[in-house]
Amino acid sequence: MTPVLDVTDLSKAQALEEVSFTVERGEIVCVVGPPGSGKTTLIECLAGGAEPDSGSVEILGRTVGPGDPLPPGLAVSLRDESLPDRMKVAEGISLFSRLYGTRGLPPRLVDLLDLEPLLPKRFKTLTEGQRRRAMIALALAGNPELVLLDQPTTGLKPGSRQRVEQAIVELRDGYGGVCVTLDDLAQAEKLADRVVLLRRGRVLAEGSPSRLIRLLGSVFVLRVPSHMKVGRPRDVRVLPYASSTYLYGSRPALESAIQELSPMSGDRIWSIRPPTLRDAYLTLAAVPEPAALESGR
Repeated sequence: MTPVLDVTDLSKAQALEEVSFTVERGEIVCVVGPPGSGKTTLIECLAGGAEPDSGSVEILGRTVGPGDPLPPGLAVSLRDESLPDRMKVAEGISLFSRLYGTRGLPPRLVDLLDLEPLLPKRFKTLTEGQRRRAMIALALAGNPELVLLDQPTTGLKPGSRQRVEQAIVELRDGYGGVCVTLDDLAQAEKLADRVVLLRRGRVLAEGSPSRLIRLLGSVFVLRVPSHMKVGRPRDVRVLPYASSTYLYGSRPALESAIQELSPMSGDRIWSIRPPTLRDAYLTLAAVPEPAALESGR
């Protein structure tokens, strides 16, 4: 089956370097990385808002180049977009539905995005979370087969964030494919069928969250505050970061490390936990050649 999105060796100076991945019909692919990793530039290149220096993009079976019109069936919602201040949300949905030749949004999405109270409101009166939900609704008015969402939950309060997450799952189940950029690795682990990990414009690794976590092997994790001196515990990998130092190893090895830390930890209660997608990212980002981790070298 042809992917709904096929990105091959996409590059743009100082932003992206040979980025390749696909989105299949009926799946959510989360492109995840810290600020400055190239996520927004990637979405802009896919949506025609920026021109890549090289590489190819195929959307819904059609190759799209610089200046080409975007194919029908594609919906895009960028982080900072909006509509005229005085336009009401209901007017915006009606306008976009007429442009797309559709009958508006399915009631299920209206409920998920909690749009009913927003319909009579003007865009200038909306909160950030309300505006984001309204703009996602406008993008979906055309019943798309592929949806591109740029950081749709960044900065949102928990209630709005949860509604957008539920809507993303609904998009996968009721439309086609979803490609969404995120800063939050825990959120990606929860939402994604597959994850593309970006760092400084390059793909560190790609796969399901469980597969990427398995790259770490049979390890557990211990987080130590950065002000505590860890030393070199036996059979433990130590990754220091700004606020914490992360220790990776077997449970017995980490328990031994805790014994070494105990004299300086006072009454602190230590917690050894299984690894997460965030741990996979931190570990991959610390390896000069990520493929070495996957092959076990």
